Amino acid sequence: MRKVHIEAKPDHLLRLARLKDPVGAVTEMIWNALDAEACHISVDIDINELGGVESVSVTDNGHGMPNASCGGFFGGLGGSWKIKAKVSSELKRGLHGRSGQGRLRAFALGEQVRWVTVAQALDGRAERTVISGAIDRPADFDISEPDYVNDSPGTRVEALVPADFVTRLVQDDTAQQLASTFAPFLAANPDVRITYQGKLLDPATVWADMAQYPVPWPDFSGLADPLLRVIEWPKDVGRVLALCDDNGVVLDEVPPGIQAPGYHFTAYLLWDGFVERRGDLPLAEMDEIAGLLEVARETLRGHFKERDRERRARLIQEWKREEVYPYSEEPAEPAQAVERQMFDEVATTIARRLPGSQQSRKTTLRLLREIISHDPNGLYPMLDELFRLPQSEQEELKRLLQRTSLSEVIKATGQVADRLDFVAALKKLVFEPEVSRTVKERSELHKILERETWIFGDAYGLMVSDQSLDAVLDRHLKALGREPEGGLSDPVRREDGRQGIVDLMLGRAHRGSAGREHLVVELKAPKVKIGQTEVGQIKSYAQAVVSDPQFRDARVAWDFWVLSTEMDDVVRRDATAPNRPPGCIAEWEGGVRIWARTWSEIIDDCEDRLHFYRDRLNHDPATEHAMEYLKRVHGTVMPETVARP
Repeated sequence: MRKVHIEAKPDHLLRLARLKDPVGAVTEMIWNALDAEACHISVDIDINELGGVESVSVTDNGHGMPNASCGGFFGGLGGSWKIKAKVSSELKRGLHGRSGQGRLRAFALGEQVRWVTVAQALDGRAERTVISGAIDRPADFDISEPDYVNDSPGTRVEALVPADFVTRLVQDDTAQQLASTFAPFLAANPDVRITYQGKLLDPATVWADMAQYPVPWPDFSGLADPLLRVIEWPKDVGRVLALCDDNGVVLDEVPPGIQAPGYHFTAYLLWDGFVERRGDLPLAEMDEIAGLLEVARETLRGHFKERDRERRARLIQEWKREEVYPYSEEPAEPAQAVERQMFDEVATTIARRLPGSQQSRKTTLRLLREIISHDPNGLYPMLDELFRLPQSEQEELKRLLQRTSLSEVIKATGQVADRLDFVAALKKLVFEPEVSRTVKERSELHKILERETWIFGDAYGLMVSDQSLDAVLDRHLKALGREPEGGLSDPVRREDGRQGIVDLMLGRAHRGSAGREHLVVELKAPKVKIGQTEVGQIKSYAQAVVSDPQFRDARVAWDFWVLSTEMDDVVRRDATAPNRPPGCIAEWEGGVRIWARTWSEIIDDCEDRLHFYRDRLNHDPATEHAMEYLKRVHGTVMPETVARP
């Protein structure tokens, strides 16, 4: 028998032992076993007839501790060999311990502790060593002489004379806490078995949900990309964002830094890059990997946003089955959709506070709908009065109401009012004689319309403005994700060899397919009547597209418009032909159509789309409102006849 002594004050050693944290002590013993490459670990608690703890033991089948090394393991404080080794010798597991203080944690389990360890000696024989210590002399450990045995390697930690707080080990949630800690490691190492009081720690039996996401992070060291694993628990086990190596060994913990009311979770960020930085992980928020933590947190927020959506959908379906949901039909208008969204978010947030009886629940949800529909500003006082929400739920509800779509309603109604004002202003530009005859197509009307492309249809987006057919080809190819053959496209020319400048090219994608529509608009000043010359120009653009093989793609349909206030009789006859849609003057192969359109048709279409909002908003755009909008949004290109007071 020999003694080893730690050069430190006993009170300091007992602070390191964390005597009030026996669960943490068991956790430390298990990590030590895993660092010793154990595959089977069992934690057993001997409980007497009165329910008190008699002893605690942690047994593993790891490599054990050779007798010659025990003095070094137990006689020092800090400077663990694991700091330099980083991974275990054979299985290359990431090592958890690094402070050289783990053995002291055993005193949180019992006042007398001994380690019975079997390891391979230098001569190849198996030797057993017993190390013992007591809490009344925490700086001293007794190490036995080696005893040669035929046993398999492993270590058994035995704690007797139970410590003051050891009964925490028999609480109902202790196994769940341990499962939370070791969940990622066990998931990554299916050959490892940890039992607690004879029951296997299987995270899948205790978690409520598990999901994992790759976390994009620009690292050039050749390591695998970080992985975020989110495990949700039925009870609160304490929220953390655990920083782990690829095998799931927890190297450090940081706050998750997100709001997710109603969820109990542990997030594990798995990345081998943490191993090289393990000494700096306590300062990770200020380190070069702070950006990685923020990306992980954004991913975590996205996870719970989707979980909220799923939870709300389940609740709403349940309410519909119970016939307590206060809406019977799908929303027909955007304003109704906004109201429904707000109702769904608020109602599902307070779902736990709803009355138990079906009829009372139905009445409460109907009342909630009426308040949201008629007095949304009175919603929070009503909910506070009705449910007497706890502080945490009050804060969540306030946050929800602040970010919900009421602000989007205000934004949408303002946008609708602006559009109504612009339509009124457009009428003045193209129909009022003293204004329309002075409006310049290219420098005024064109510049205004390229910022108001919704006038041609809400689904369209501007692709080209006042550019050549060559630019049209480039945008066409880019929209389809194609590259010109040979890297450079050939020039696009009209039949007469001229380049051709397109006023506006708009595009939209077909929902649910790879198809697209391109719209080319040739604007004419309001004083110009559409005749054969104007039709010939737009047809020449269409011909340039049809005849150039670079444009060919069966997924794309082309519409070519020539647009002005009036058209001559011949063009009008073509535009009203019975075998074509109104306004269409020609249809060619390859999905090409040519149109002659008037501003009255375009404006009528816009007003039809906006009439519902105009009636609901009670907004009748007066001339001064229309002119104020033009000055505010298009002041730099307004016609002088409009800008004059």
